[in-house]
Amino acid sequence: MIVLGTGITGSGRAKYLSATKEYALGRGRNVDLIDVGPEMFVKASSLRVKIPSDKILDLDETALRFLRATVFEGIVHKIDKFRNDDSREDLYISLHMSFRWKKVLMPAFDYYYLTKVAPDVLVTVIDSVGNIRRRIDKDPELHPWMGKLTIKELLIWQDEEVFITKMVADMLDKHFYIIPFSNIGFKDPDPSILYDILYDIELPLMEGERPRKRRAYLSYPMTHVEDRKEFDRMKNDFLRRLRENNIVVFDPIMVEDHILLDSIENCNDDEVYIEEFDVALPVDEIKEAKDYIIDSTVYRDYRFIDQSDMVIVFYPTSKLSAGVLSEMNYGFTHLKKVYTYFTEPDISPFFRNYSNYISNDIDDLIRRIVEDFEL
Repeated sequence: MIVLGTGITGSGRAKYLSATKEYALGRGRNVDLIDVGPEMFVKASSLRVKIPSDKILDLDETALRFLRATVFEGIVHKIDKFRNDDSREDLYISLHMSFRWKKVLMPAFDYYYLTKVAPDVLVTVIDSVGNIRRRIDKDPELHPWMGKLTIKELLIWQDEEVFITKMVADMLDKHFYIIPFSNIGFKDPDPSILYDILYDIELPLMEGERPRKRRAYLSYPMTHVEDRKEFDRMKNDFLRRLRENNIVVFDPIMVEDHILLDSIENCNDDEVYIEEFDVALPVDEIKEAKDYIIDSTVYRDYRFIDQSDMVIVFYPTSKLSAGVLSEMNYGFTHLKKVYTYFTEPDISPFFRNYSNYISNDIDDLIRRIVEDFEL
């Protein structure tokens, strides 16, 4: 199996794919990983050309394409070899689909070589922009990008990376997934999400065999919760129960940019420290990105729903959430099963209309999901 993993600078793409590789090796898989960017520097060095890390994107376009092509020739040769040998080896390829350099969007792939590689699955690793900015500011290898892009430009670039990868996947008629790096507040990746998608869902099945896991988007109120800590405890326990029942869960809190907007309320300083991301960010950049953060949050969550089999609603409150109702509507009208945990005795007609099943008992709700999807 060939997995093509993309992601912008600072997204944690390479670290996530490396963690997934180690996770897979620990479960008996035979996996190799090639990171195209570093390989280009290795190839240049073998050709006796020393390229400073902060100058490679200033190369002439023809020279840059040639250097990239030499790396991909090696990748294609490796793939041809283990395909001809009927090898059980899997290969993860880490690369950019695009670059934003000096405010200009540049291509970072060659469609010809992608067709030669013929990946089975394409994924884009994404993260909260606060984490992206922290990595760029604190990782010496990413210092060439320091000060190059504002918060808004990083958000736009990340959406462009998703868009281009999805477009290539559609042209190749392959599966595509957006993979969040980790939950907010965690600096280590969660490789189980990609691993479960690759090896429990996307592998070709033997005759009579069925997928062992399903994908779900978890919808719940993000605001207007009276006791946030208790709500989060209940939600996380519910999420754990779902995962124990072979459900791969996309939790919207995995990528959270709205915290930036909350942080600048009543703030008169030039910078604000965001504890969740351990980074100080310019207030004027956050204000500039406000509208984009609001709009992109909605569409990112819809993308998570698109790549899920179901929407599971966790709603142990009487407070109305426009976001949850919108996600239920989106999922239901996009032919996803919608399961709702709702504790109030009076159920809104909108909840009834956009739910396939409603229960005030978590055990009953999970039992129904397991039965419907034969998990």
